[in-house]
Amino acid sequence: METWLNSALARTVITYLTQAVLGLILFIIFKHFFRIYNHKFLNTWALSWFCFAVFMISTAVITNMGINQPNGINRIVLTIISLVSSYAQAALILVGSLELIRSKAFSRKHLILIIGAITITSVVLVLLKHADPEGRIFRYVVRVGVKYFVVSVVFFITAGITINHKRFVGGIGQRTLTLGFISYALINLYYAFIVFYNVWIAEFNFPLFFGLIELLSICKIGLGMVMWLLEDERLQLTKANRQLDSFLYSVSHDLRAPIASILGLTHLAKLETTDPKTGPYISMIEQRIKKLDAVIGDILQLSRSSKAELKIELVDFNNLMAELISDIKFNQGADKIQLHYSSNPEHVFRSDAAQVKIILNNLVTNAIKYHRLNQDDPFIKVSFQKNEATVVITVSDNGEGIAPDNQDKIFEMFYRASSSSDGTGLGLYIVKEAVNKLHGKIEVESRLHVGSTFTVTLPVL
Repeated sequence: METWLNSALARTVITYLTQAVLGLILFIIFKHFFRIYNHKFLNTWALSWFCFAVFMISTAVITNMGINQPNGINRIVLTIISLVSSYAQAALILVGSLELIRSKAFSRKHLILIIGAITITSVVLVLLKHADPEGRIFRYVVRVGVKYFVVSVVFFITAGITINHKRFVGGIGQRTLTLGFISYALINLYYAFIVFYNVWIAEFNFPLFFGLIELLSICKIGLGMVMWLLEDERLQLTKANRQLDSFLYSVSHDLRAPIASILGLTHLAKLETTDPKTGPYISMIEQRIKKLDAVIGDILQLSRSSKAELKIELVDFNNLMAELISDIKFNQGADKIQLHYSSNPEHVFRSDAAQVKIILNNLVTNAIKYHRLNQDDPFIKVSFQKNEATVVITVSDNGEGIAPDNQDKIFEMFYRASSSSDGTGLGLYIVKEAVNKLHGKIEVESRLHVGSTFTVTLPVL
């Protein structure tokens, strides 16, 4: 019998310590989330898990002491710590949830008052009649029974918040969190019932398996918090993306229309002005407006490209090249550059035509912008190779080339390798994003003042 009791005691202590370790892990996790997102309720939740870990450690030590050990100073101190940390954990879980739905943190003064009240109450409950042998039943009720009942009520209230408030986005995270709160509340209510049953009806021991159920409930609460947080952040990101889309729509319609009007006015001003000093200023205004329009156009193209769903179809590369030549023939300097491409009926493959066109257009347009038009034979060469699994598109030129120090940076947003360029710094970034979306890769070989070769390898989808 004694061996069995020792074994049961050891299992109970191990269960408590396991819950303490879980609490410390969740404390670290939510502290990390707090540093990332800077939401005050995450810090409050983190503190609640730290209190839970302290509660479990102190309870494990008290349990290991045995119920027959007299109320020495060590046991009294541990009992106070256990009560304070248990009440504090429940209170901080509730406070964190209220901070979340109110979008406003409790002040440090209020938190200190809450913890202070819990501490004073716990000390009074532990010290009350502790020297009176006849007060053992009373102490058992107020220290254990009342504590379980209060914690149960707090967790039921918190579960009600997660169920009813719109701030808790509906999803598996919310359901897991709510079930965790309810199951943990029910376990504490059951423990309170056993205490009161023992006092007023008959002796009834706590079932040993309830420690495991308690552990599972704590796991559900922690997992539910993490899952809900990730779901909530995804929802916030979706809202932010919708707002960005709305902004870009406003840019395309509310900004580009005035820009077009300004360009028209500058064109009329150039035709009608007779002052030789005014003409260059009008031309400078026209150039700056065109550059602003190009930036807006590239941003819109990037937005459409990144959000568009892939549409896999048979792509005729010859048709893409014909459209490209038609689109760029009026670009500045395009008429002085020879574009070499050998059309072939076999230049077809399955991919997303819109993304491939974005890649091709930006590479060729970039080659035109950074060309050396004062040389004897300025050219751009586009080649196409296909095998069973991939296609390789190569765009070569004998333009300015790229310095070795800049070649690792040219695919970054708004980076321009040449300070003399009037480009937006988005062209190659857009190319990189489109290539990534098609699960391909892009490589560059370049020599300054000699030329560049961009090689795009795409899978046949």
